Amino acid sequence: MQSNLSIKTSASKRVALAIAAFILVGSLTGCNKVQSEESVQVVKPVKLFEIPQQSDVELDSFIAKVDATDRAALSFQVSGDIKTFSVRMGQEVKKGQVLAMLDATDFRIALDAAQARFDLANSQYKQASELYSKKLVSTDYYDQALNTFTAAEVELGQAKTNLGYTTLVAPFDGVVSMVFGKQYQLIAEKEPVLNILNHSEMDVTFSIPVSKLENRSIQDLTSSNMWVVMDSHRGIRIPTRFKEISTQPDEDTNSYQAVVSIEKPQGINLLSGMTAQVEVQKNKSQLGIGIVDSAWLSKETDQGVLWRYNPESQLISKVQVSLDPQGNVIDGLSSGDLIVEAGVDVLSDGQQVKAWLREGGI
Repeated sequence: MQSNLSIKTSASKRVALAIAAFILVGSLTGCNKVQSEESVQVVKPVKLFEIPQQSDVELDSFIAKVDATDRAALSFQVSGDIKTFSVRMGQEVKKGQVLAMLDATDFRIALDAAQARFDLANSQYKQASELYSKKLVSTDYYDQALNTFTAAEVELGQAKTNLGYTTLVAPFDGVVSMVFGKQYQLIAEKEPVLNILNHSEMDVTFSIPVSKLENRSIQDLTSSNMWVVMDSHRGIRIPTRFKEISTQPDEDTNSYQAVVSIEKPQGINLLSGMTAQVEVQKNKSQLGIGIVDSAWLSKETDQGVLWRYNPESQLISKVQVSLDPQGNVIDGLSSGDLIVEAGVDVLSDGQQVKAWLREGGI
């Protein structure tokens, strides 16, 4: 009897141990499952907006016309026969180069005569001054000698000037664009002889509609980056230097006329009358980027806060931006930045997310 009781007790213990072991294994398995579930992090997908490239929106373009910065219509200041005419149309000339000369024979004779009269008047004036200082001649005698000397001095100066007028020289480096005179021709005073242009530096004139200056000052415009693009060389931007702009718009075209200067680049043939495009960089208010309302963490009159996504780390961070009066972003973002466009209230700084959709453009 005792043996049977012992066997039953032993069997009961084995059953109890088996049940306990099963419960323990189940508990451990459950814990591991919970811990495994807790270790899996859910990466939230977010809708993204890509800031557009500035090159797509930053420039205004205006039709323009090229003209020489320096141009001169040259003529003789005295009449005479053209003795030498040493240039032809299209020829390049240097500053100070002799272009044409009149027969100067008569002018040299006139100069010699004026020089002789001056020498005589000068001698008489010195003599009269010496005598007058000693009170040996009257005041009228002295005044007459002085007046004669002064007139002779003026005549001599004019004779020298007239002789100089018989030579026509280039006022600057340039190209002869037009020729009117020819050798042996009798030409009148101030009659056109030739035109010369400076093609090393050119003026580019263009019109700016009044509407383009409604939201920006003339000072802002003149300090903006500008380039000239020739119609024959679309792929080349020529840097400019702002020169001038009208302060009142033209009544017929309702636009302001502006002028920029450029230096002639190597390999591009620039001539007066050619057409071009002037590209003007827009100011920040014109570069404003519209952001949908759902993207804003906060938005005030002149600033706001957005989530910016880093595609390398897949983390988001807050970015503060500046706004124009229309509520568009003008500072704080760069081309190619990715902004979270929706669901911003449930995100936190430094959170890992993944791109659900990336949209380009405004």
